[in-house]
Amino acid sequence: GQMNRQQHLQMANIIAQQTSLAQQLSHEQFIAQFKLQAQNSRQYLLSLQTKQQTFGSLSDIPTTLSQCPNLTRFPIWLAQYDEIRLVSGCSHTLASGTLVIAIDDESLYELKAQFISASAIALLLALLLGLITGLVFSMRVLKRINGFNQVAQRVESGEMSARVAVSTHHDEYDHMALHINTMLNQLQYSFETIAGITDAIAHDLRTPLSHLRQQIESEILNKQRQNQPTEPLESMLNKLDEVLFTFSAMLELTRLQQQREDNSQNFTQVHLQQVIVDAVDLIEPLAEAQQQSVTIDNKQDLSIQGDATLLFRAVYNLLENASKYAGENAQINVRLTDSGFIISDNGPGISDSEKEKVFQRLYRIEKSRGISGFGLGLTLVKAIVQLHHGSIELVDNHPGLAVKVQFTH
Repeated sequence: GQMNRQQHLQMANIIAQQTSLAQQLSHEQFIAQFKLQAQNSRQYLLSLQTKQQTFGSLSDIPTTLSQCPNLTRFPIWLAQYDEIRLVSGCSHTLASGTLVIAIDDESLYELKAQFISASAIALLLALLLGLITGLVFSMRVLKRINGFNQVAQRVESGEMSARVAVSTHHDEYDHMALHINTMLNQLQYSFETIAGITDAIAHDLRTPLSHLRQQIESEILNKQRQNQPTEPLESMLNKLDEVLFTFSAMLELTRLQQQREDNSQNFTQVHLQQVIVDAVDLIEPLAEAQQQSVTIDNKQDLSIQGDATLLFRAVYNLLENASKYAGENAQINVRLTDSGFIISDNGPGISDSEKEKVFQRLYRIEKSRGISGFGLGLTLVKAIVQLHHGSIELVDNHPGLAVKVQFTH
C-alpha cells in the first residue's frame, strides 16, 4: 500500500511538472526536454502523442487507456528486458499533445503475491500454534477441573477422605486445592466428632440399658409366677428394645462407614437375583397383611462382588420401607437392571426437597412420624450400597416412589 501511494504521488508530480513546462515552453522546446526526460527516466515510461508522431519510451499505446490518476494495465515490449511485460499507465492531455505515463509494476505484483503467500502461511502457522497451545492449555485446565469434580463426586457419595491432588506448579489451581482440602479436613473432623459422640453415647448407654432390660425381664417372670399383670412391664421392655435397636444400628452404621473408608471388606461373588428373591419371600407375609402385592420383573441374573448378608439387608430394608409407607393395597415391584435393581411402589412418595435428607441419620419426614421407625433404615442402606461401590437415588414413580440402586462392575 505504501509503495502504491508513493508511485501515485510521483506520477502526479511528473504530470504536474510536464503540464507546467508545456505552458511555459514552446512546442519545439517542450518536445526536446521531453525526449531528454523520457530517455533518462528509469522508473517511469514516458510518451507524448501529438497529431504527427509519438515521442518517448512507448511506441504502441492502447486506445483504451484511462485518464490519470486511474491506471490501466496493458502489455508492451520492453527492450531492456527483451520481453513483453505488463505495465500500468494512464494518459493526461497537455497543450502539446497527450502525455502517457506508465510504470513497470510486474515486480510489485510479484512482491504482492509473495507477501500474500507469506501472510497466508504465517496466518496458518499462527492458527496452528494457537490451536495447539489452546488444546494443551485446555487439556491441562480440564484435567485439573475434572480432578476437582471427581473429588466433589466422591465427597458427595460419602467418601469424606477424598482430597484434591496438589501439583508442584504452585499455581492458582494448587491454591484452590489447598483451600478445598483444608475445608474438607474441617468437615471430616466435624463429621467424625459428631459421629464419635453419638457412637460413644450409644456404646456407653447400651450396657446399662442391657442390664435394665434383664431386670425388667426378671420382674416380668416374677409377676407371671404370682399371676400378676405384666402389660406395663412388657410395654417398657418393647420401648427399651427400640432404644437398644437404635443404638445398635448407629454403631453398625459407623462400622460400615469405616469399612468403606478402609476398603477392608473381603467380598465374594453374590448373585443379586437370589438375594432379591429371598428378600421378597421374607417380606411377603408383611405385605399380605396389608393386602399388598410384591412382584419381580426381569429375573435375569446379575453377579457382583459383595457381602450377601449386607446386600440382603439393604434389599429387605427397602422393601420394608415400601410396604410400611405405601399403604394398604399398594403394588410393590422389584426390577433387575443391567447394573443393579429398582424398587418402586404406588404410594404417596416423597417430596423433592426431602429426597436427600432421608439419608441422614435419624431424619424422618413429618408425615411418617406416626409410623414406627428410627430414621436409620435408608442411612444403613446407603452405607451398604456405597460399601459395594454403588449409588442410590430416589425418584418419582408417578405415583409413588422408585429407589434406583446401581453398582459399578
